[in-house]
Amino acid sequence: MSQVRTRVLKGFNDASFGPDCWRDLLSCGDSDVIFLTWEWQCAWWESLGRGQLLLILAEMDGEDIALAPFFTEAGMVYFVGSGGSDYLDFIGNISDPHILDELLTKARESVTNFIGFVFYHVPERSHTGNRLMKAAETLGLNFFDEGELLAPAMDLNGKDGHGLAATRKKSLVRHENFFRREGSLEVVHLKDGRSILPHLEEFFEQHVARWANMVYPSLFCDMAQRMFYKRLTSLATDTGWLRFTIVNWEGRPIAFHFGFCYGGSYMWYKPSFAIELARRSPGEVLIRQLLLAAIEEGAKTFDFGLGEEGFKSRFATHVNKVNTCSLYPPTRVIGERTDHGNDQ
Repeated sequence: MSQVRTRVLKGFNDASFGPDCWRDLLSCGDSDVIFLTWEWQCAWWESLGRGQLLLILAEMDGEDIALAPFFTEAGMVYFVGSGGSDYLDFIGNISDPHILDELLTKARESVTNFIGFVFYHVPERSHTGNRLMKAAETLGLNFFDEGELLAPAMDLNGKDGHGLAATRKKSLVRHENFFRREGSLEVVHLKDGRSILPHLEEFFEQHVARWANMVYPSLFCDMAQRMFYKRLTSLATDTGWLRFTIVNWEGRPIAFHFGFCYGGSYMWYKPSFAIELARRSPGEVLIRQLLLAAIEEGAKTFDFGLGEEGFKSRFATHVNKVNTCSLYPPTRVIGERTDHGNDQ
């Protein structure tokens, strides 16, 4: 049997494992998604990271096999990107149970006062959940299912023509017709970071105004979030998967969208619109134009991401699920896992 070796990388710019190696591994794993790209993970860590980075690479027969993109904080181990990332997972091939066992063991040994693992937003279609359950048994850990979240999506290429049909919904067409009738409407789609960067501050400010009187303010009130979007845009400048849309009316932006098109999936991620025009629904104009753009470039799916907002159900043809699970050493259970102890 081939031996699995693990080592901790020296950050995202480790000379022995660069972005190209990262992409190669990502393409052969269960979850090849935008949130696991080198660009997303690096930007997230630089802008929003906390605790200590813990990127663990598994090798077998001299070849890179899998990567655990971890960080550790207060004795806990999490995926990099835990917060704002809709889908997270291990990177590469962990089908051999020894690989996952060794990655988890290396992480556990690397953390002072180890408490446990929490893995957020693992796609249900991934085999990782079942593999973690088996690994927990092998390593003497307790496995807990922490519940699921839903991510509605639309099949754009279905035989029923859902994509085009959605763009013809009366409400979407009616709201767009108002803006075309009452002024000059222009839609701009940008794909490279150099073109997107100059528009980000205006996007942030519109988003802040949109959420100013809500229970939860805009995430862009946090300068670290602004830094993340700027850093991601810079790192992903030439990847081809950035998508930034501006809807201009009478020479001013009335809606923005920051999203992606990756692996055939067009992703609805962060929209905004001019709150003073809310009754005219510029957001619906934005949705229609994004659907048209996704169809035009041949995307197979329009992914609305995590959340069960009502408008998503109007368009979704199916619902993806993500699960969160945790692994802890055997403990003195008080109530609902309130004492995880320390086995080191």
